[in-house]
Amino acid sequence: MNSFKKHTTKDGSLSLYSFSYKEGFHDKDGALKESIDKYLLPAQLEQFSNTEKIVVLDVCMGLGYNTGCIFEKLLQNNIKIEWHGLEIDQRPLNLALKEKIFQEIWSPKVLHFFNCLNKSGKWTDGFNEGIIHWGDARKKIYEIQSSLRFDLILLDPFSPQKCPELWSEEFISLLTGRLSAKGRLITYSTAASIRASFKRAGLKIYSIVPSIVDQKKWSLGTVAMKKRSEQDLISKECQLKDLSTREVEHLNTRSSIPYRDPTGKGSSQEIISTREIEQSKSQLINTSSWRKRWNTAR
Repeated sequence: MNSFKKHTTKDGSLSLYSFSYKEGFHDKDGALKESIDKYLLPAQLEQFSNTEKIVVLDVCMGLGYNTGCIFEKLLQNNIKIEWHGLEIDQRPLNLALKEKIFQEIWSPKVLHFFNCLNKSGKWTDGFNEGIIHWGDARKKIYEIQSSLRFDLILLDPFSPQKCPELWSEEFISLLTGRLSAKGRLITYSTAASIRASFKRAGLKIYSIVPSIVDQKKWSLGTVAMKKRSEQDLISKECQLKDLSTREVEHLNTRSSIPYRDPTGKGSSQEIISTREIEQSKSQLINTSSWRKRWNTAR
């Protein structure tokens, strides 16, 4: 049996379901829509309009939508790009590139980028350059020059319960060390464990505001930065906001206990069971009581 099932999401874009992770790559509402709402808009690329070069790290590239959306904007504005990708499995990109509905989304330049990565793992376009590091991200991150600092880190593994290796406190700390002074780490995850790890790594965290269509959701994801963002960027077009009281309280529940992987070699089962033991001994508020309080609150 194939490890992936192809399907078309509501916005007409291609996505995959992973049988090994028992999880889809994207929201059913749309693979392209999700990348725009959760990665492109929160990146607020206009802040880089006077930048000579932007350095991007895509953790778990998958089919490439997050980078693709961002590249469409950057290449239009002639901003020099240095890109690095961390991805364990080449098959999703390979599968996507064979599908007409995927090819038709992208401009020739972005499609060329994807094809280069798929064929040789490297891409150049004028002064722009990129390389994908195939393999376990926990090891492959060390292939990237240690002095390099990223303006954007796109963190998009499968959910923490399915792929805890790439949500551990230690891996988040590694990523934080690679952020530039004004850089931002963007992820779809709103998990208290992940946000608490960002805070312990010294980052300021913001919630990604749901669009009018997604009003039932309390947050679309998280943006983490080294310094507080300028207020006008937070309020601008309502893309980011400070955490609400509900979200702050979530960080004081047992859900905020981190995933730990001190050796960088732990299996998902080991990491999850270690966390479950720690949660069972914790004096923090039970998450179900927090959920009950906020689900019943008007």
